[in-house]
Amino acid sequence: MKFRHARHTNDLAVLTEFYTAVLGLEELGRFENHSGYNGVFLGFPHFDWHLEFTESEAPAEHHPDQDDLLVFYLSSEEGWNAIRRDAERLGIKTVPSRNPYWQAHGVELRDPDNFGVVLCREEVPLRSRDAVTQLVVDKGVDSWDQFLKHVRAIPYGRNSSRTDFGLVVSEDKGTCSSKHALIKQVADRNQIGGVELIMGMYKMSEANTPGIGRVLSNNGLAYIPEAHCYLRVHGKRLDLTNPHSDLQKILPDLLEEQLIEPEQVGTFKVEFHQAYVTRWIAEEGLDRSFAEVWKVREDCIAALARG
Repeated sequence: MKFRHARHTNDLAVLTEFYTAVLGLEELGRFENHSGYNGVFLGFPHFDWHLEFTESEAPAEHHPDQDDLLVFYLSSEEGWNAIRRDAERLGIKTVPSRNPYWQAHGVELRDPDNFGVVLCREEVPLRSRDAVTQLVVDKGVDSWDQFLKHVRAIPYGRNSSRTDFGLVVSEDKGTCSSKHALIKQVADRNQIGGVELIMGMYKMSEANTPGIGRVLSNNGLAYIPEAHCYLRVHGKRLDLTNPHSDLQKILPDLLEEQLIEPEQVGTFKVEFHQAYVTRWIAEEGLDRSFAEVWKVREDCIAALARG
């Protein structure tokens, strides 16, 4: 059985912006002038539910009360906080819930049509018996939310193998690549949907990556293209590289994004990154060899590891 929640609105564009920019829903499709209606479908690919919002010449006549709610259960505090941050950034404030249960267990927003939207936390257990999940569980981490917090707290450092992501747990260190590849791997093996592994190329500078300024300035560079791995969970970008990671710092300097699989954080990511830097050297007309520029990049990573 599939589920669709359909609602008429007087401002389709504004309502769509709320559910995509704030909640992270994706636009799955839209239609225009279908029997006098325009509409949009919002949700996540491969899920058995979605929202449909429509508009027409006939105005919507809404009379929502405080118990007319859409409730979204989020499996991690990270995702919950990401939605709250985006709401605050757009000037959308939380409101008290009339139902004491939602007041105690969730956070309520109001969408542009004045319907309540409740964000509620949900514990998702890690039940897979695969070897990597068991490494995590053996650390006393038995839920998805606990797992994300645990990985974020693991110190930054390169592992002895780029392809064995369980080493993040056993060696108690990891990089943006190994940490996020591990998370994607555990999500897949525990059938936790909506988790995507992203490789983003960005202009790495002291402003967005504190600790590398001296290396760059000593080599006469304002920035260097860097490949950074992170997650997109139900439409929201999450960076768990370290406790202080904040993707908002690099988003203005983002050059491109690419969806990858965990096994691609090894050879594929390195080759893609090196080819990108080679093109960048040529396009910028730098009088430097690839080896020289790549050494600057390695010195930047070493500076981050020390920090």
